[in-house]
Amino acid sequence: MVDERENISELSNEEVEATQDKEALEETAQEGEPGIDELKAQVEELKDKYLRTLAEMENMKKRQERHYQDILKYGKEGVLRDFLLVYDAVEKSIASAIELYPDDEHFILGLRMTEKLLLETLKKHSVEPIETENVTFDPHFHEAMMQVKRDDLQPGMVADEIEKGFILNNRVLRPAKVTVAD
Repeated sequence: MVDERENISELSNEEVEATQDKEALEETAQEGEPGIDELKAQVEELKDKYLRTLAEMENMKKRQERHYQDILKYGKEGVLRDFLLVYDAVEKSIASAIELYPDDEHFILGLRMTEKLLLETLKKHSVEPIETENVTFDPHFHEAMMQVKRDDLQPGMVADEIEKGFILNNRVLRPAKVTVAD
């Protein structure tokens, strides 16, 4: 009998403790613990942040890829500009040779072959000369050095080319310096 009383008192102590724990949990839930709705809202917010971060990372990858492609396309721009100076020197040499040594056909032919080789080499690297013959002046491709009176051309047409211009992959590497008909 004594054992039964002890069991009953133990049960009642356990029940009392369980009731106290339940009350403590309810108080904690009421005081600051988030409910199911709040947890769902937090999950949705975190999911949204995750998706936005994922999208931003994807956009960053695409920007980096475009930047890399631009570097491949236009990274050699500085070196190619330097080669244009060599081309200019060869072109001036041809003009001087024609003026000073008009009878030396082999020398002039050698210079023209060097000019052709330079143009072919530039073309291999996607560099093309800008067209200036029989075209309307375009400030995107031409740099007007002066206006000239020319009866054989309409106003706004390119009259003469002073310095050859070049394009690299559809981007102006150097504008053509020209005179424009007035």
